[in-house]
Amino acid sequence: MRNISLNLTDRVTILYNVIVVIFTFIFRVKIAAYGYHFAFNLSVIILVLLLSFSRRSNLRRTGTGTSEVLRDVPVTTFLRTLSLWYPLILYSFIYYQTGLLNTVVVPKFLDSFFLNLDVRIFGKSPGFFLSSTHGNVFLDEFFHFFYFCYYLVIPLTCILLYRKDVKLFESFMFQLSSLLYVCYVIFIFLPVEGPAQLRNEYYLQHGLFRTIVDFIWAKGENPGAGFPSSHVAVMFLVAWWGSKQFKKLKIFYWLTFLFLSIATVYCMFHYAVDVIGGLLLGILAVLMFNWATTRRRRLSSDNR
Repeated sequence: MRNISLNLTDRVTILYNVIVVIFTFIFRVKIAAYGYHFAFNLSVIILVLLLSFSRRSNLRRTGTGTSEVLRDVPVTTFLRTLSLWYPLILYSFIYYQTGLLNTVVVPKFLDSFFLNLDVRIFGKSPGFFLSSTHGNVFLDEFFHFFYFCYYLVIPLTCILLYRKDVKLFESFMFQLSSLLYVCYVIFIFLPVEGPAQLRNEYYLQHGLFRTIVDFIWAKGENPGAGFPSSHVAVMFLVAWWGSKQFKKLKIFYWLTFLFLSIATVYCMFHYAVDVIGGLLLGILAVLMFNWATTRRRRLSSDNR
């Protein structure tokens, strides 16, 4: 165990998977293919432990007799890199799993409540306000492009941070993972499908980015994951990091966040209250992470 070096991302990933293991065990009677879920989350935990082990350098004895010493033998570059980047690979699988578990506790989707909440706040669901513009080829492609940007800007930010400072990258990866895992837990206990089933009434299967988004939705989505909008919550965190670390890209990040937030409603994937929930969650996450970082630095300086 001394050779296992768990960073914060490892720990929060293990914590999330332990929670799901406990959840699937408790509700195993209600979960189809319970054994597969149990095996999947246990495998993730084992994988994280193995990758964290690989992050440590191996020690090899060299020399003979009294001159024998321990020297570091670096792990392969591939394993070390994988041990830092693996969450980006796991997110899709863990997200997909939430759609298989989200009616275990609450057996029905709560869309009627959230749609009515939209109407109470705005008079009419903003998605239907925007529906009058559907059919405008430019706007349809414009907003589907920004919705798709979610899958581009996250890895782009990871690459930029990794090239700038690996420690910054690790901190960002921890915060990103923590926020996503919070969203995933909410998705499991609060099933909201969103208005995506209405897309076929407004969008035809044409246009490059509409086709790409429809493909992602068809192949990578399960019903659920509507509230809060993880697109909005995560993109707020990404925009905050990007604008702070890369000053020249500040406008790019916040405009992307703005148009992506509108796109989630325009493209009929979320209710407006989902966007509000995602925004509040993203702001809360940034405030909490900043508070934790400030507190840690203050304690570190006091101990010197």
